[in-house]
Amino acid sequence: MLTPQNTLICIFSYNMGSTLDRCIASTRKMCAGFPTVIIDDQSEDEQTLQVIDSYRNYFDRIFVSDQPKAGRKHGNLYDNVQKMCAYATEQGFEYLFMVQDDMQFVRRLDTEILAQYDRMFAYDDKVLQVDPRFLRKAYDYEIIADCKAYRFRAGDYRGSYADVGILRLSTLNALGWKFLDSESENKRALSALGYQRLFPFAPVVMHVPFPVSYRNGRRRSSLLPFNRGSYSYHELTPKEQHAMNTRPLEDIPYFRSYLKPKNMLLARVLYHLVTENSALR
Repeated sequence: MLTPQNTLICIFSYNMGSTLDRCIASTRKMCAGFPTVIIDDQSEDEQTLQVIDSYRNYFDRIFVSDQPKAGRKHGNLYDNVQKMCAYATEQGFEYLFMVQDDMQFVRRLDTEILAQYDRMFAYDDKVLQVDPRFLRKAYDYEIIADCKAYRFRAGDYRGSYADVGILRLSTLNALGWKFLDSESENKRALSALGYQRLFPFAPVVMHVPFPVSYRNGRRRSSLLPFNRGSYSYHELTPKEQHAMNTRPLEDIPYFRSYLKPKNMLLARVLYHLVTENSALR
């Protein structure tokens, strides 16, 4: 079973300031007892650096990327993922839980949730990753009744890997896997080998609405909403968690159905008008 003894949480950081603060705070609250590290990809933003320093006593270790990243669309993200997989393996962990800095936990990673995720890994040796995010309606999912999970339809290369979620390190290490320099490349290559990424019946984490985002080291411009980077979700209440836990498996956990945005006034209208992908970037 996944436990704090065999699972390392790693937060991947770059210039997210207050959004990173909320990510770390939710991780500390909802994943109590789990060893947690952070790797920062040479943030220049002063607030981000202050946030990391303010949690210095929380992290088991703080890493800072030192590789050149000029001209790389995603900076050193995939070098950093490789480094964290190697570090987790060296430290004796069986799983690496990758968390991006624009994410927020909305319920606890408790024993019931962990047992559910463990059954998903036990379902098939080809399950490389459990991705505990809420889902998007725009995509087509297959229901796996045997382990109460969801996945992309057969033949969809996206069903193999993501830069978020719980990786089974023994599988990657047996492959001698070297991460390629984009998420889509890794998805296609691992899909060709038959590996799977499953989504759980009870997700625990999601990207916050309207985050600040970067490409090639530059902040992407956006006119609306004006307070981009300041939004989050309400945590799931005990009543909402019970409703989620007892719903029919056919009721797919779409994020707009289960998560309530926080700190929104006029932006709430935009949140419901735009596409799901636009609401999360």
